[in-house]
Amino acid sequence: MLIADDDADHLELMSLALERIGHTVVRVLDAESARAVLKDGGIDAALLDVRMPGESGIDLCRRLREQPATAFLPIMVISADVNDQRIRMAMTAGADDYLEKPFRRGELCARLDSLLRRRPGVSRPPAAALPSVRKTAATQRLTVT
Repeated sequence: MLIADDDADHLELMSLALERIGHTVVRVLDAESARAVLKDGGIDAALLDVRMPGESGIDLCRRLREQPATAFLPIMVISADVNDQRIRMAMTAGADDYLEKPFRRGELCARLDSLLRRRPGVSRPPAAALPSVRKTAATQRLTVT
């Protein structure tokens, strides 16, 4: 997983949540660094903050969708800015999801798992590993791939 966010606290929180359920996380502070990491491949999904120095997460998302190597990469935009126009801009740019800050760890992990289920061939831990998800017949049915 790639997380691009210039806020060290948010980077740490997201990284810990994803590492806890078995993901390997690459952390970057800006869009330029994110592009450099993505150029090398091996990233299953990208979580992009909207407000970063230089290029915004929305602009980065748009550029990633234009590149054949990242055109189908699952992208989640994350921001404290939750006005409708900003959300529409992110989704129009090609984001697969938009998560509001502050977020709950369980919601972040569940949404990311949902994005990964749509992409064939991506290895990921099972959703049942989420500490906030109870094992019921309904959740088992949803998480079996």
